[in-house]
Amino acid sequence: MKVAFYTLGCKVNQYETQALSEQFKKEGFEVVPEEDLADVYIVNTCTVTRMADRKSRQYIRRMKNKNKDAIVVMMGCYPQTNPDEALEIDEADIIMGTTDKMMAVELVKKLIASKLSKGSDPIDNIGRKHVKKLSMGSDPNDNSNDNSNDNLKYQELGEVNGIESRTRALIKIEDGCNRFCSYCVIPYARGPVRSRNLDLIVAEAKRLIDAGYKEIVLTGINTALYGTENGFSTASEASRLPAGGADAGGVASGLPAGGADASGIYGIELVVKALNEIPGDFRIRLGSLEPTVVDASYIFKLLKYDKLCHHVHMSVQSGSSKIISAMNRHYTREDYLAMVKTLRDFDPLYGITTDIITGFPGEKEEDFNESISLVRETEFLKVHCFPYSKRLYTKAALMENQISPPVKKERNRRLINAAEEAANNFKFKMVGSVQRVLAEELAPKPEECGGCDELSGLLLKKGELLWRGHASNFMDVYFAAKEGEDLSNTFVNVKIAAPYADGVFGRKE
Repeated sequence: MKVAFYTLGCKVNQYETQALSEQFKKEGFEVVPEEDLADVYIVNTCTVTRMADRKSRQYIRRMKNKNKDAIVVMMGCYPQTNPDEALEIDEADIIMGTTDKMMAVELVKKLIASKLSKGSDPIDNIGRKHVKKLSMGSDPNDNSNDNSNDNLKYQELGEVNGIESRTRALIKIEDGCNRFCSYCVIPYARGPVRSRNLDLIVAEAKRLIDAGYKEIVLTGINTALYGTENGFSTASEASRLPAGGADAGGVASGLPAGGADASGIYGIELVVKALNEIPGDFRIRLGSLEPTVVDASYIFKLLKYDKLCHHVHMSVQSGSSKIISAMNRHYTREDYLAMVKTLRDFDPLYGITTDIITGFPGEKEEDFNESISLVRETEFLKVHCFPYSKRLYTKAALMENQISPPVKKERNRRLINAAEEAANNFKFKMVGSVQRVLAEELAPKPEECGGCDELSGLLLKKGELLWRGHASNFMDVYFAAKEGEDLSNTFVNVKIAAPYADGVFGRKE
């Protein structure tokens, strides 16, 4: 039987979909592209915005229309936070939340067997709804005392043998978040922080490196919170922890869960250090670091690891300290810029990407202008710009001074323009530098993608092909190399000559 997967949202969802895909393959299913005709459709949903909710519903209905006899499984953050609304989607045969996703294979097989037998309605035999209530941990609004269930433990998803691309692989190290930013529904969708056993992370990394992957991307709902459920919640609190101690929850063999090791290392640095010690020519990329958790001094400690990419995603969300405070994010604009300075003092071409919300409740024009100025000052490699979207359960949804949709849309447009200008300035700063690029694939020739004028005489020479890959700082790098060289999944030194397309252009040295 054929199964197709449709994944919305974050890299954690992508990782979990890959794990599910491998489980279905083991049970004899053939995995096909998401738009193909299939017997089973698995929809791994996102609920960060209303648009994500809408896309989830649309795909479910579209696939059921394509094959009315198909089994459609809706899982993830949308049904976890909106279980009653999800039940109204008749096209979904099985509805699951964010826990026990690996039960999907068993439930699908049971439903198939039930359909083949005669008697009662197959759906009635297994039930449609499989959404468990999550204990919200430290949420002051949560009256649940359900702290004895498996939702407080990290759930292993089985062996995952690669994802993202043929060169980069994701490893999930953590689930859940307890920051409760006032606009964000994710803690309610994912539950409290649960960190993965360090030995298992290292074992998965070694397996992927042995399989030929050159870049390991660490991902989680809030990776900076790794280990914090049993030790600390901020860098300042961690400084009070004793080194060593008893294992409090199995985050790392021989280490306290969330505490410091004998060298005083704690948090996500435990993971970076362990992976950095694995032999081989590969690099480590952090999926994100939350400024609500780490500070400039903690970031400085990470810079000593030579395999760690010179790139980090740090969500600032606003350039206004007033709005940052209203978002329940415990740092200021100045704190954020101190982290930026630490990174750029270490490497002026350190790549920084971020997220910024426009039109948060109470955001005045001067607050928005502070976001614009922060973008220009920092020169982000990329900014994910989002108009504020009301989310269920969140305090921001109940705040006064909600911004009108036209104003949010206009501010978002202006922010995008400023972000593109800042990114272009960063590209020009890379000109003349030599970057170690992980070659990924052959790219279309300049004349095939309208890039002739941009290259201004730096077009491919006779006998050259155009390759594409990523530098350590996450810049897309297009580079010329001789025909006949198979550079895929190799590190190449490239001298940058000019901005080009969505990145920069250079030549292999």
